[in-house]
Amino acid sequence: MELMRSYLFVPAASTRMFEKALASVADCVIFDFEDAVAISEKQEARERAKHFLLNNQPEKDVLIRINDMTTNFWREDLEAAIEAGASGVMVPKAESLVSIKTLCETALINLERQKRDLHSFSVIPLIETARGVQFAYEIASAHYLVKRLAFGSIDYSLDVDCELTDEGIELLFARSQVVTASKAAGIGSPIDSVYPDLANEAGLINESHRARKIGFKAKLAIHPKQLQPIHEIFSPSKKEMEAALEIVNAFEAAEQQGIASIAVGNKLVDYPVYKKAKALLESSGVS
Repeated sequence: MELMRSYLFVPAASTRMFEKALASVADCVIFDFEDAVAISEKQEARERAKHFLLNNQPEKDVLIRINDMTTNFWREDLEAAIEAGASGVMVPKAESLVSIKTLCETALINLERQKRDLHSFSVIPLIETARGVQFAYEIASAHYLVKRLAFGSIDYSLDVDCELTDEGIELLFARSQVVTASKAAGIGSPIDSVYPDLANEAGLINESHRARKIGFKAKLAIHPKQLQPIHEIFSPSKKEMEAALEIVNAFEAAEQQGIASIAVGNKLVDYPVYKKAKALLESSGVS
């Protein structure tokens, strides 16, 4: 199973920018039709991205961040993403089950029209308002096309009028809500927000560690220089993998003898601990 740890935004402003982003080590690239594109340029950006994808075959997943569903742009953005063969769409300012379900049903119509596999397309709602956080579970469980949630801290902080700090305590509830909603809905672990200060790698590293500890398994990025720290933090370390393998092997051996509670390295191992270690190995492609 391929680890999806980084999602790199690139403005839909030029073909050269698309090429540079796709040449990076990002696990996934997001062509941005929303914040990075002026209203007067929306149509041109949409056509540019569509033309590029139709005439190239990227080796990595490409998502389109469409415009939010209160605008007149989202439907054409979605249609262009599907026609161009994008892997999915990111939906900004997701706030309700009804709107996400509407988008997903619209996507299915277009996927069928383009004769695409209905399960190969992903919808990733971006939770970045108080209302989005409040209804995160409903959004996460709105439709089977919803594969993961993403969190947007900057717009969220503007919406709730909080101050973003280095410690991140002001975002703890919102982040925890997004993680809990994702697990309760049975979808993939969520993607954490961008870190906007490109000159502060230490800040990026600290925020990424906090997000991973809470339960995020990936992070949004706005520049290729952020990718290496993100990959290091959201990839299991060699020590973690060795410990997980030791736990799994020891527990499975004990279980065959009818024992379901053992000690491994002075640590109690029962079914919950075993399942967590097993999941870590499986997510890293180790069966």
